[in-house]
Amino acid sequence: MPTFEEIAAFVTEKPLATAVIALLSLAGLALAFLVLRIVWRATAWLFSRYVANRPIEDVLTIVAASIATGVSAQGMWRFSGDVLGLDGPLRLLLFAFIEVAIITSAVRARRNMRENFSAGIDGIAVWALTCLTAVLSSMDARSLPEAVFRLAAPLVAAWLWERGMAIERHRIRGTGRINWRLTPERLLVRVGLAEVSDRTASEVDAHRRLTRVALAAKRAKALRENGASERKMRAALAKLDKAMDQAVEHTGLAVDQGRQEALLAQIAALYNTTAPLP
Repeated sequence: MPTFEEIAAFVTEKPLATAVIALLSLAGLALAFLVLRIVWRATAWLFSRYVANRPIEDVLTIVAASIATGVSAQGMWRFSGDVLGLDGPLRLLLFAFIEVAIITSAVRARRNMRENFSAGIDGIAVWALTCLTAVLSSMDARSLPEAVFRLAAPLVAAWLWERGMAIERHRIRGTGRINWRLTPERLLVRVGLAEVSDRTASEVDAHRRLTRVALAAKRAKALRENGASERKMRAALAKLDKAMDQAVEHTGLAVDQGRQEALLAQIAALYNTTAPLP
């Protein structure tokens, strides 16, 4: 870096060149100011147009997907040089053709979803091309951790894109997500380890005991109407009496009017099982 004395000597010896350099510097500063102003306005316009009106999760999805795509493109840069032997301008032009195809397919899939409510073949192309670039970029990895990272980065970008598409699809259709028939909650309910309703353990136990009483009463009534033997009637009445004793003891049936009404309602429903038949 020249010293102050050297600069002063240059100005004294060459005033015309100094004036030209000063004018060019001022023009460069003015041009840089104009460029920065244009960039600032363009950034503000893009922010107000595409970012300000979007939910924060959509913005973060785009940022994360862009970073993951950059990682994938860097892997393809190395693959095109080390494996394909491309160099110079040809390498610069051709290394990221798959990433460009992925972005193109993603844009087309989003347009198809907005128009036809389905990503169509372009949505499948996004995942197929993503898997392709993930495998190719990982083939030139120097270690196993690097290969796993290069495999994961494009898949993360595709997953974030898929989730953004799903959210927008639900927003456009006005429908909720898929309700799977096979879930851990449904399995626990099926095997009797969980309850569908938000009931306490005492309420569940009381309901089961009242149901036992109602079923025992129904069986005793059915045996009596069908003319069952005295032995079967005694067994049925003994089972009914036992169920009633347990219900009175554990549910407070003798003093709880609400549970008395619930028991009578169950018995009436069980006795009238043929009522819906024509």
